[in-house]
Amino acid sequence: MTDFMSDQPAVQCFLSFTHEDDSFLNFVTPLKNSLEKFCASAHGRKVEVFVDRESIGWGEDWRTKIQDGLNAAMVFVPVISMNYFYESSACREELTAFYAKANELGLTQLILPLIVLGHELITGQSDDANIRIIEKLQYVDIKDAVLAGAGTAEWRRTMDVVADKLIRAIRSAEATLEKLKKCDRLLLAGVPPERDGPRLQEYKENLTKIGVLLERQFDAISHSLDELGEEMRQLTGDVAGLRPEAIKARVVRAADAIKPMAVNIQQVGTAFETTVAETDSTIRSYMRLMDSHMTSELLDRARREYDEFVEMLTGLMALEARITEFLTQIRPLEAINAPLRAAIRPLRVGAQSMQLGMRTMRELSRIISSLLSGCGSRPGAAR
Repeated sequence: MTDFMSDQPAVQCFLSFTHEDDSFLNFVTPLKNSLEKFCASAHGRKVEVFVDRESIGWGEDWRTKIQDGLNAAMVFVPVISMNYFYESSACREELTAFYAKANELGLTQLILPLIVLGHELITGQSDDANIRIIEKLQYVDIKDAVLAGAGTAEWRRTMDVVADKLIRAIRSAEATLEKLKKCDRLLLAGVPPERDGPRLQEYKENLTKIGVLLERQFDAISHSLDELGEEMRQLTGDVAGLRPEAIKARVVRAADAIKPMAVNIQQVGTAFETTVAETDSTIRSYMRLMDSHMTSELLDRARREYDEFVEMLTGLMALEARITEFLTQIRPLEAINAPLRAAIRPLRVGAQSMQLGMRTMRELSRIISSLLSGCGSRPGAAR
């Protein structure tokens, strides 16, 4: 006899974590097993927890796969420590991309952060936009459970709480998806809308707002780099011929001047990273609509917008080169002076965020170019 209930597809849950944390805390496999068992035993729901990026089938264009995951109410579980933000570019990218798409669809309940270490740094006042994202969500602190170890009473109690929140998130998302399906919104099933107009205009307005924000962030980073460059020139000139003690004192003064500029670049750089994630999500939706409604007029407009996008990307590449040059020049002084090293650290965080955002923009540029080339080859398309 067929067991119809056990044959039902499992809801997917993806653990996003750093191997550095798992290598010394050894919690990922017990976490996977406990969540699957608690969801089944306490809630009667079949959940399959993935802990490997390849096994979940992200593939090369993994950002596109997020849409499918959200449509199926997949839960994204970032296991947070400071390593998650500062030692793993893959984790940062997954968080920003998943959050941007979930936020667009009204499904942020499908992100369930678990804080394993660094709880005191998860604040809404953080200079890191990714940390502020986590602070906004309904995270669970699992530090005590992880330190107590799998199989302990503390572990079991915490896993029961996490499983309960996970199932609640799935139920809430399923209800939201049902409403969206009834409203026939946001192309949830990949079905093109029946008419042009409001949706394309809505995406266009969103992209305009995002473009203005990106320009502001671009200008803010550029201004801070100008100030940093001037401080570096003064420092280089001042230390020439000084005794070691005098050089040390001058570098400490430079650190005091540099720190607010570096913090500003961190704040703007991490905000840029999350803004680009929103851009990525919005442009992909926009281009799908454009593709299904393509006319000569829309194609001409899309090409103009693409040219503006490429111009912005070129400017960002120049900014990246300036940051790289600055960090290369100042690294020898960082190595021998702790105050300067601490002052420069926020700049390095912001620079990393810029690189991740630009990587997303380059991929977007490739996708848009490919789509426009395909549209241009259609009969009757604008030339």
